[in-house]
Amino acid sequence: MRKTVMMTIMAAVFYTAAGQSVENPNYGLKSPRTAELIRVDFNHDATVVWFTIMSDINNAWFCIDRNTFLVRPDGMKLKLTDLKGLPYCPATHKFKRPGEKATFSLTFPPTGVLPWFSVVEECMGGCLSFRGIVTDRTLNEKLDVAYAFSDKGDDLNAYNHLKDFILETDSLNLGIEGSVYTSLIVIDHRLGRPEAARSWYNRMLTSDTPDLGLYLETLKREGISY
Repeated sequence: MRKTVMMTIMAAVFYTAAGQSVENPNYGLKSPRTAELIRVDFNHDATVVWFTIMSDINNAWFCIDRNTFLVRPDGMKLKLTDLKGLPYCPATHKFKRPGEKATFSLTFPPTGVLPWFSVVEECMGGCLSFRGIVTDRTLNEKLDVAYAFSDKGDDLNAYNHLKDFILETDSLNLGIEGSVYTSLIVIDHRLGRPEAARSWYNRMLTSDTPDLGLYLETLKREGISY
């Protein structure tokens, strides 16, 4: 019995030291369009975020500004400490052809496991930005189901899953909240349900939605405002 307890304790210690990884997490908004978020590693000595970026034009290039930050839910910004796979600006990684991908990682000071966070590069143009990265596995699985319906063009099932998600998580003020509200508003607008769309819009305005202004701009570009 004592041996079993000791092994359990050792396993817990090892898990804490090794940290936690989140594969293919969902997020609210991103830039550039061809960037993808592939993994987050919460380690005891650092938080490491892994990305890919793809060239979609001839003579494309990319770099990372040293003024790149992990933004915690409380708004505190942690500055980038290490970069692998791409150079710091003004040096550039030059892509050989459209469709080529580069994988890179950004390392930040240790944060512990966060409920959500953002990565924001502060630069002059074409900056890397992923807002509202979701870290909870169960919540990511629920979003995966909703977005899978959306990708198939099944608006009603996507809508119902997103509605359940926001009703469950609204009080948590997750960084992806604005994206879910936006999807619900767009679906209602597309299905000719203006009053339902307006109701979600008004709820988003009063729900302490992180990055609210960015989502309002997104809706405005879709021709939706109330």
